[in-house]
Amino acid sequence: MDERGQYRDGTQTVTAHEEYFDTKYYLVGSASGGEIEIQSGEHKFPFQCILPMNLPSSFESDFGHVRYTVKATLDRPWKFDQEVKSPFTVVSPFDLNQEVRSSEKVQVEMSKTFCCLCCETPSLTVNYSLPVRGYVPGQTMPIKVNVENLSGVTVETVKLILCKIVTFRATTPTTDTKTEEIVIAEVAKGPVEGRGNADYEQKLDIPPLPPSNLTNCGIIDLEYNLKVVACVSGWYHRNLTQNTLIFVGTVPLVNYQTPSAPSAEGYPQPSEIGWTTTGIPLSSVDGSPPSNLYPNLPPPSYEESTNGARSLWERGESEYIYGVSNRFAPKYPVFNFAANQ
Repeated sequence: MDERGQYRDGTQTVTAHEEYFDTKYYLVGSASGGEIEIQSGEHKFPFQCILPMNLPSSFESDFGHVRYTVKATLDRPWKFDQEVKSPFTVVSPFDLNQEVRSSEKVQVEMSKTFCCLCCETPSLTVNYSLPVRGYVPGQTMPIKVNVENLSGVTVETVKLILCKIVTFRATTPTTDTKTEEIVIAEVAKGPVEGRGNADYEQKLDIPPLPPSNLTNCGIIDLEYNLKVVACVSGWYHRNLTQNTLIFVGTVPLVNYQTPSAPSAEGYPQPSEIGWTTTGIPLSSVDGSPPSNLYPNLPPPSYEESTNGARSLWERGESEYIYGVSNRFAPKYPVFNFAANQ
């Protein structure tokens, strides 16, 4: 603590908030009306809500989220209100066919030499390739790796890591950023002895994930990278590392692979999963990609995010709201590529 009574090494919480829409309906009564008595028994009040266009996809993380909920309140005069809260998933379409870079072939080479008694060794070279840069959940990413180790240093492992990179932007009380790197899938190959060669072919499964970019969200950015790391022996030698941008979409590339129709049990109705798209009533959603653009594209199924469920409780919210203690994981479209993978 300094002479002004302030901690020099204290921590400060910074936050940011965006509200995309807030719609209120009176299912019984009105804002200006008097008390209404509801008879005992079970009552159902159907309703629907038109979602705005250009909403960001649902997203959950330890440090922030994009979350959509419905809250019902029973206003009881002279008593505590009864409230219930329920989440639903919004998926903003990311058509890989509209992103030019998604269909690009990837060919990467990384190379280095090592110092040995003031002399440089011959080089260690690692090449890896991908047929395309864009994938959807349900696909596998086929990776080809060639290691040409002309040095005398052993490559202990070659790691292939699919990473989710999330950047959070805070605005209050000061501006700040935080980046979180989450490993989605990882495999290791090797070793490759000095003056040896090796070729590997490996597939990484793309699990249920939110689409790249988190479009229309101004405070959270999302991207995916394939990280290739050649881990060499000796603490005094540095590893070779290279990151390659990968796109995860909601509509697969039509000229790369064709998915099959999901099984009947893998294709639940939207009412069962709380999934919706933007700009249309909740009651009319079938959850499929636009049929007029891709008439031969089978519909996806929907599966929970692999990143884990999070509590629905929000800061400042009463703990007595029914459902607020539940945990929620968004469900994302997953395509069936089993026949051609």
